[in-house]
Amino acid sequence: MADAAGYSLYHFCRVFNGIVHHTPYDYLMRRRLSESARVMIETDRKIIDVAFEYQFNSPETYSRAFKRMFGMPPYRWRNQRAVDERLWMPRLTLEYIQHINKGDYLKPVLVEREALRVMGLMSLVQDRMVIPHLWEILTQELGRAESASALREYYGIAWYPRGWERDGFFYMVAVETKSLDGPHPALVVKVIPSLTYARFVHKGPRRDLELTLDYIYQTWLPQSDMRLSHPLEIEYYGRDFSDHKEPEWEIYIPIK
Repeated sequence: MADAAGYSLYHFCRVFNGIVHHTPYDYLMRRRLSESARVMIETDRKIIDVAFEYQFNSPETYSRAFKRMFGMPPYRWRNQRAVDERLWMPRLTLEYIQHINKGDYLKPVLVEREALRVMGLMSLVQDRMVIPHLWEILTQELGRAESASALREYYGIAWYPRGWERDGFFYMVAVETKSLDGPHPALVVKVIPSLTYARFVHKGPRRDLELTLDYIYQTWLPQSDMRLSHPLEIEYYGRDFSDHKEPEWEIYIPIK
């Protein structure tokens, strides 16, 4: 790769790591493991054959590397038939590289948040296209409430139950509330306990939010000495929920 780029090996590794936030070796290994994980689910090929195809020198070496990345050995992954897309290392795209190199704002800050009480709509999500529709319904329901003129703090909350990879995850569009009752029967109230979070800043339109989440789960979390404490994530939109060209929102990932 260094020869193809016209760089010395040292300079290529340094530049690649600075731009991609992975060493060339780490990126290559994670890509091989991700593609092999796909093969493990989509075919019945023997584990030893998959290991050799993706250039691991033995099934044991492959199994250890696979478990480090996905938290389980290959045979269990195949039996479970579930794919946590947050751990999947996709092929790099120019759009992703440009997004994660806009500035230092993706560096997380550890924060303690008190219990959060929110009111809104929650739905099982198997297709993310339903989420914008949820926001439209919430806006309509809040418009009917007596407190429609009040300033609101907007949140999007994703919850990943056991087996969500097969069945989908739950997503809640909400506003912060002090009341235990919603202004309309369609709205529910949820309370998230006090937790420790890694707080990230997302800059850019809502369609680029997935790029920020990809960076968090595929780059930052594997390279940190932390792990998820709860199967959820919180998107904080503040009072300005407009999707103008360069909005700035916060993402909270519960960690320990």
